[in-house]
Amino acid sequence: MNKKPYPRKCYLPFILYPPRLDKNDEGTEFIEKHIDMQQKGGNFVLYIGIPFCRKECKSCVYFVKTLPYEDKDNLEEIYVNSLLKDLEHWASFPKWSTGLVRAIYIGGGTGSILKTKNLKRIVDKIYELFNIAEDCEFTLEGNTIDYDEEKINYVANSHINRLSFGVQSFQPEMLNLIGTPHAVDNCLYVIKEFQNRGFENIQIDLIYNLPGQTMEIWRKDLQVLKKIGIKHFTIYIYRIHEGKVQDALIKAGKVVPPEPPDSKLANDMYKACLDIAKEMGFERYMLNHFCQPGFEGMYNYWNWKVYEETLAIGPGSYSYFDDYRLGTEGNVEKYIEYVNNGKFLISSVTNKLPERIKKERYIIFTLLYYKVDYKYYKIKYGSSFLEDFKDIIERLKAKGLVNIGKSSMTLTPLGEEWHTNVILEFFDDIYWQDKEALAKNWSLN
Repeated sequence: MNKKPYPRKCYLPFILYPPRLDKNDEGTEFIEKHIDMQQKGGNFVLYIGIPFCRKECKSCVYFVKTLPYEDKDNLEEIYVNSLLKDLEHWASFPKWSTGLVRAIYIGGGTGSILKTKNLKRIVDKIYELFNIAEDCEFTLEGNTIDYDEEKINYVANSHINRLSFGVQSFQPEMLNLIGTPHAVDNCLYVIKEFQNRGFENIQIDLIYNLPGQTMEIWRKDLQVLKKIGIKHFTIYIYRIHEGKVQDALIKAGKVVPPEPPDSKLANDMYKACLDIAKEMGFERYMLNHFCQPGFEGMYNYWNWKVYEETLAIGPGSYSYFDDYRLGTEGNVEKYIEYVNNGKFLISSVTNKLPERIKKERYIIFTLLYYKVDYKYYKIKYGSSFLEDFKDIIERLKAKGLVNIGKSSMTLTPLGEEWHTNVILEFFDDIYWQDKEALAKNWSLN
């Protein structure tokens, strides 16, 4: 098919659905009024937000608050004390204390920024309060600059069994350009030290189409990636966000803008990544995620593919349970105040999702894996996926974006190329009519 299926390709890094959350005026009472916290719990994933970074990268939308090394105000200790209280509060209800945690993710911000003793306090508290599945994947996200020998030794021998490093690039000039705090030598050293301790499940993030990044520079990154022996990597296209430092530098002519995301250079960079992944024996098992077989990210699997509930704790984090999406604003001081007063900081919520929106939400997330399984859909919703979304499916099929098989709908190669546009087809009309809902909607998880 030579004709483009859509006028423009959508390059949103994450789709949060439903996209609209409204201010919660009920405060903690929202939980008391709308959620049955006495019900027996089921499978869920647990997200812990650490809202601190050493510095703000030049185009980062996830940054919440700087935590200086000296920490004269003892903010880290105060925050962790409050976080532990919040964990205890949530776990005091049967819905969470009787449920089974299938995957845990400590993110941010920078999850690894905490002192080793505070990281240990959080890990120990989680295992004290919740029922943790024997095969639970426990990911710690962060930056290699945070790791000294003490922290490496602790993590390598703790319940944490997966690491995610925001490497971004192995080229010093690129790291300086985007403003990340770590150095290349430090990054390679920390990864090797974990591997020397038998810690295999390491994933890294790389960014392509950076300002001034050439194909030669990108190929250097891919060659280092090939050599270091990690099991999983994710790639992201660089984005300039209005109001951020990089945006101002570009407008001032001090930094060259990156190529358009649909440029030949950006497309060639992505194709080069596909080639190197194949050389490494990696599979692209979900959108922009590559791994050796057996090292697929299980937090995403339980959260998006199996589609279990999410309990997210900490400023800037978002939960999903009992058919509500709930947000906690990224105000660290307000979070600490609420927790110390015995309250939940529930800053924003959706309406209770009707059946149609729940179905759309499931499809949007399961399509991150390029497939909708008819039988699983029927088990979850008691109806036929092909009948429920007949018009959309026919439209996608006519454009050559999907294959309709006996057991599942899968994306064609063209559908994979236009993946985000495909999933936007499943957005309900009410959101397309709501400009505010379609505005940027960033979260830590």
